[in-house]
Amino acid sequence: MNNLLRATCVAFGVGATGFAMTAPSHAADILVAEPVAAEPTIWDVAFGVKGANDYILRSVSQTRGHMAVQGYVEVSLFDWVYAGAWASNVDFGGNDPSIEADWYGGVRHTFDRLTLDVGYLDINYVGQKGGHDLDFWKIYGIAKYAVTDNITIGANIYWTSSYIGYNVDAGHSSLFAKVAFPGVLPNPDLSLYVSGELGRNWVKEGFAPDYTFWNVGGGVSYKAATLDLRYTGANLSRTECALTIGQRGSCGDRFLVSLSFDTSLSKIK
Repeated sequence: MNNLLRATCVAFGVGATGFAMTAPSHAADILVAEPVAAEPTIWDVAFGVKGANDYILRSVSQTRGHMAVQGYVEVSLFDWVYAGAWASNVDFGGNDPSIEADWYGGVRHTFDRLTLDVGYLDINYVGQKGGHDLDFWKIYGIAKYAVTDNITIGANIYWTSSYIGYNVDAGHSSLFAKVAFPGVLPNPDLSLYVSGELGRNWVKEGFAPDYTFWNVGGGVSYKAATLDLRYTGANLSRTECALTIGQRGSCGDRFLVSLSFDTSLSKIK
């Protein structure tokens, strides 16, 4: 089987749920930007854009180490139901798609300090040049708990039986935490934080290597903007990296720098 077709372990990804990335894709996104309305509303629309030096998904580059531009929009209803779309440029070989476009939706609600989220993610690759179709789906669950107003811990799990378009079971799960430091900087609109994640990615035996991934970092937010600096890695050898993504150089410890802007209609006055 062509190793290049074992192309990517995509999110969710996306995705960030409003925006704590519900699904998806980016561990780092789950840990960073979370713009929410000051007061509950019947409906709201969250949206944002991000520029980064790489699209790193569970410590594996989806752009061969090149820059990525990503964006999303998410509609939420009654503080329970949500649906959204997320997109990014990609470059990982295989049948050479140029864009990953994800559609997702689910149910998410906060009960005092506990937030629970379950949903469905549809992952599509735009611009595929024939051959095997890499599109597939995932279901997921996310739980977050606010230990204090400034400390959040959580866990997530994602699963599919159609990994990159094959009848193959695969999934990933992680533990994550974030600590905010409000009031440290003189400007009240500036907020510092640190965050980290430790997880495991698994695929049906013999199809691709299982591996452990992690990231740790921090950043500063100013109103709708967030600058995040992160260091990430995985216990994949160069040979295992080629079996996972199709290139030997797309794994390994590396720095990720991103600048994002996230807001919602309820926050625009």
